[in-house]
Amino acid sequence: MQINVVFRHMDQSDAVKEYAIEKLSKIKKYLDGPLDVNVVLSVEKIRQIAEVTFTISGFLVKGKEESDDMYAAIDLVANKISRQVKRYKGRLRQKKGLPGIDESLSSVPYDVLSVDHDLEESTPELIKKSNFLVKPMSPDEAIMQLNLMGNSFYVFRDESSDRINVVYRRDDGHYGLIEPQ
Repeated sequence: MQINVVFRHMDQSDAVKEYAIEKLSKIKKYLDGPLDVNVVLSVEKIRQIAEVTFTISGFLVKGKEESDDMYAAIDLVANKISRQVKRYKGRLRQKKGLPGIDESLSSVPYDVLSVDHDLEESTPELIKKSNFLVKPMSPDEAIMQLNLMGNSFYVFRDESSDRINVVYRRDDGHYGLIEPQ
């Protein structure tokens, strides 16, 4: 496992770097094969921020935590990443070990919505732009990825129709699926 630590807006510290490597090395016991882990440690005014990203079998695992202390931020993000990896591995074991897992995931209710072309015109400001690889997968796999990343929505390419879709978490706890026409 290769852990790359980058410092932004702060002086590089060997003690902090070693602490981050030590904390994140513990996730190796949950993962097989080579792994490149990217760690970004940064300071914004009084916030100490630790970000960790890596890919497991094509799934992006990302964690970001902040605190008043860099060591505390590293602890928080290491715990968050560890929980995400455990959850991912548990779902893989469940999917491999249980026949009919696709049926149980398919039983999770979700709505199919079409894109509304009559949206009200407004000029919101673009705050962040992200580029990422859109991997072909089923809606069930997209829901698993959504939960793994902890986001409120996930963009993916439907493997059956080869079209871009979005799954999202609804307020009632169920999932929605947006299929643009």
